[in-house]
Amino acid sequence: MIKSQSGFTLLEVLLAVSITALIGVGASQLLTSTASTKNATEQRAKQLKEIQRMDFWVKRDLTQIAGRKTRDVYGQHIDQLFSTGSDYLIEFTRSGLASLPSFGDEGKRTSRSNMQRVAYAVRGHGSEYCKDVPKPFDENEDTSDKQCLVRIYWPVLDLASDSEPLVQLLMEEVEDVRFFYRGQLVDFVTPSNSVRSDSWQEDWPGPYLTGSLTPDLVQLKVQITTKKLGEITRLYEVPRFAFTE
Repeated sequence: MIKSQSGFTLLEVLLAVSITALIGVGASQLLTSTASTKNATEQRAKQLKEIQRMDFWVKRDLTQIAGRKTRDVYGQHIDQLFSTGSDYLIEFTRSGLASLPSFGDEGKRTSRSNMQRVAYAVRGHGSEYCKDVPKPFDENEDTSDKQCLVRIYWPVLDLASDSEPLVQLLMEEVEDVRFFYRGQLVDFVTPSNSVRSDSWQEDWPGPYLTGSLTPDLVQLKVQITTKKLGEITRLYEVPRFAFTE
């Protein structure tokens, strides 16, 4: 008596292989999608953290803005705050720096000023200002068009030829950063000569400042554009008459 042998036909084997392949492709696509979503979420979270760090420092600096003019390396006076014709987005003097005692060359006890000159700027990833930006995993990746936002400050108020700035990295990848100003120019002797503007302007103190007017910045707006998050705007209040010496 011949026993019958049972098994899978070629068609059944091909069908099983096809189903297994489909499941594998689906699982691979799901894994890739999950990894991409995780990477995008981490990138957005990182940029949000950087924006919070930038917001912290700008707010801290502006709330302690001071009416102290400084001198550049050529001995020329620099306004308390200005943006026109500057190499930076904004540059100003702030107070609140810890005044730690130090000792001079002859052992005499001296005190350091509690004021500091700070500036904000956008620089390319290839510059020394952005040297703290992590290097890309792909060494062939082109980073020439990428920029970073930095906070710059000096250990002294009146600069000398050897005064080197210190740089603090705030944001790694920004497409554009713009500062806008709103305030008035006050004439304390003849108030009718004061100039007030309720619209935002890109330069401060602007073209209308004369010797008899005192700049009174009221608000400052920062617009940051990033590839991941788009355009983000922050508004800051400035202490009234902060520039009155």
